[in-house]
Amino acid sequence: MNSIDTLIALANVRGCLDLRCQFQGDWALEHPQEALGMAPYHIVLAGHCRVALPDGQHLRLQAGDILLLPEGSPHVLLSPGQRVAAATPRVDERAVLPVHRLGGPEVELDMLCGRFFYNRASLLFAALPAYLLIPGSALPDQGPLAALVGLLRGEADGAQAGARFLLDALSSALFTLMLRAYLASAAPGSGALALLGDKRLGRAWQAMLADPAHEWTIDSLARAAAMSRATFMRAFVRVAGVSPWVLLTQVRMERAFGLLRHSHLSLSDIAAQVGYQSQAAFSKKFKQAYGEAPGAIRRGLRAPL
Repeated sequence: MNSIDTLIALANVRGCLDLRCQFQGDWALEHPQEALGMAPYHIVLAGHCRVALPDGQHLRLQAGDILLLPEGSPHVLLSPGQRVAAATPRVDERAVLPVHRLGGPEVELDMLCGRFFYNRASLLFAALPAYLLIPGSALPDQGPLAALVGLLRGEADGAQAGARFLLDALSSALFTLMLRAYLASAAPGSGALALLGDKRLGRAWQAMLADPAHEWTIDSLARAAAMSRATFMRAFVRVAGVSPWVLLTQVRMERAFGLLRHSHLSLSDIAAQVGYQSQAAFSKKFKQAYGEAPGAIRRGLRAPL
């Protein structure tokens, strides 16, 4: 498992394709701030629209574009024409996906909308910008991302057995392909992803991700990076924005969250697996990261819906 795989696995990313939008005329649709751990996305199948972001930026989306908002930021989708008051769409529940409609019967904008759910303390999502715009014009027609969008559209158009399950499974895969497209077109300036782009610091960071329970020291990390202690610490903080111990603790807590969700290990066993000899020390760090004790988190994860 490479380091990007590890970060995705720690984030426990799950996709859900929620609905389809088919709009005509002048319209506006408000999207409130999502809960922590939810990142909405929009895939434009046909037509074009605008997106108003909280900082005043306006983005233009056209057919083939994909927009992801990793922080779940509030935003307003707007028609290309004049600005109008936000409206509530009509909802048609007869298709595989609920279809939200605004305006007349002719479809000027056709869009798939969904969300990614992720570990709310995810290092990966924290390293992403406020929005990722993947332009369709920059994607090869026969590339994997374009092909996956085609599969999503085909399943949404049809009414085949298992379509709902398949749409969500494909949506989960969509995140990885979007992340690949982002990393291929941009160099993250700081954080967990920027460390991986640094030849020497990346070796130390990869070692920490591969074995977060290890008793890492400045000396061992500096050796992995082939740097002196002082140079390593200065360079790491400059690129990551925090010390190695802050990131190591975050990795350990993400790993612990996954074990709480997916295993029946005792809290003391989980503490040991993420590098803590004391369950009390582990529980204290975990509560600082998630706002709740690990036992309370586990009960919440297993409570019936």
